[in-house]
Amino acid sequence: MWPKTELIDLLKIAHPIIQAPMAGASTPELVAAVSNAGGLGSYGGAATPPANLRSIIRQIRELTEQPFAVNLFAPAVEAYQLMPEQQTPMSELLTKWHNELNAGPVPEPIPILGPFRDQFAVLLEEKIPVFSFHFGPAPIEAIREIHAIGSIVLATATTVREAKALVEAGVDVIIAQGFEAGGHRGTFAVPYEHELIGTAALVPQIADAVSVPVVAAGGIMDARGIVAAFALGASGVQMGTAFLACPENNISEVYRQAVLKCQDEDTVITEIFSGKPARAIRNRFIHEMENNKDKVLPFPAQMSIGQVLRQASAQQSIPDFVSMWAGQGAVLTEALSAGELIGKIIQEVQAVTASLQLK
Repeated sequence: MWPKTELIDLLKIAHPIIQAPMAGASTPELVAAVSNAGGLGSYGGAATPPANLRSIIRQIRELTEQPFAVNLFAPAVEAYQLMPEQQTPMSELLTKWHNELNAGPVPEPIPILGPFRDQFAVLLEEKIPVFSFHFGPAPIEAIREIHAIGSIVLATATTVREAKALVEAGVDVIIAQGFEAGGHRGTFAVPYEHELIGTAALVPQIADAVSVPVVAAGGIMDARGIVAAFALGASGVQMGTAFLACPENNISEVYRQAVLKCQDEDTVITEIFSGKPARAIRNRFIHEMENNKDKVLPFPAQMSIGQVLRQASAQQSIPDFVSMWAGQGAVLTEALSAGELIGKIIQEVQAVTASLQLK
């Protein structure tokens, strides 16, 4: 178990700001820029084949000498059983939109995550500094193996019960993720309807319940949210949506512009893009799928079968069918480089802290 001060010193983070992994959006350039600016950059590797993952880790190391994290999904989410009678209705539904965009035939769902064991072997061989995972406990043996090479383990919890289970498994740092967060939250112990706990309520409860450092996540966009998180008992914060307008990430321009134009009521939690609840910016696909939720395939088959449509929509600069993950704080997003954003936040945290001390 890492004392808080040792953890922060080990990560060499002057201001403990962690960039959320954002699978599909993170790049070596984004990870390195965040780490070089004093935060902890994170690469979302869940859908990255092992050979590619090795190459990406080495690219990150060429761009920064600072610590960084690699994130995987827990192996339990990789497998799914899909019957033909499930797939056909969704394929038929997607066909009309494929035809509209001249996107060709609807693809067959294929495995798009993992395999965890092969990906994890790469992380061990490359001796990554920080390992994080999502959607439940990684195998305890895997946590022991990553500890044996001197790495730190972070994992996401959306309830106190999940946080305790992760600590029991050997996790060093808990990411307490409120329901304001964009994309997929890391829920694994209860149905998602039972864990819609906001960040401000979740962080102090988890901080009181576990003896390891807690990182606050969900809706944190600027210095005000960071200072509030510290007051609630967090040792650091994880931010994802704040980095979506940075030029170093891998999202389409139509997605980037939607984030910059997003208003406070524009996001919604939906299963229709992936088969798992995730917060995204409302668009035509979400609206037109409202009456077809019964046709949604299990995660990650739904994500796989819709991949071609999402790509065609983005390539044609049409936001209608793009999965534009974003948190409730998206309205506060600024179009800055990752380094500029971290620098601005650090200065503002110092200013907010100083102003509070004067009151």
